Amino acid sequence: MAEENKVEEEVAEEVEENKEAEAEVVEEEKVDQEDQIKILQGEVDKWKNDYYKVFADMENIKRRMQNEHANNLKFMMQGFIEQMLPIVDNFERSLAIENPNKEVANFLKGYEMIYKQIMTLLENQGVKVIEAEGKEFDPNFHQAVMTVSDENFKPGMVVEELQKGYMLKDRVIRASLVKVSE
Repeated sequence: MAEENKVEEEVAEEVEENKEAEAEVVEEEKVDQEDQIKILQGEVDKWKNDYYKVFADMENIKRRMQNEHANNLKFMMQGFIEQMLPIVDNFERSLAIENPNKEVANFLKGYEMIYKQIMTLLENQGVKVIEAEGKEFDPNFHQAVMTVSDENFKPGMVVEELQKGYMLKDRVIRASLVKVSE
């Protein structure tokens, strides 16, 4: 019986040691799992952060592309209109003839009708003539070609418009060439 008790005690001790070892293993596994959870949570946070950055970048690109597309639509006619302006200038010069004979006057009537059609077409596309004569000089809209002393005008006023300026919607496509009073 003493041997049986001794064996039982040894078995009990081994069971106790196994329980303690298992408890340590479980504790270590808990620690390892907590570390793994922390590591994985860090990776999740990094991926979320990267996702939000990419999403924000894509939204910015989308917005910029929409703005560029809207501007392209708004100003798509600019190159064509810039090429039309010398033609308009030539029509205006031809219509400025004073005291034409009867034959030339008939041509001028036709030129005037064509000129009005072209100006209507340009206005429909958003082209406006820049008002200059008698206005205060503004370097955003006027280009001073010369200055003159004129008592009828205050200094910095546009005395004469030498060439008309034009705007397409809110953009100057050609500044007015002007004489400015000193």
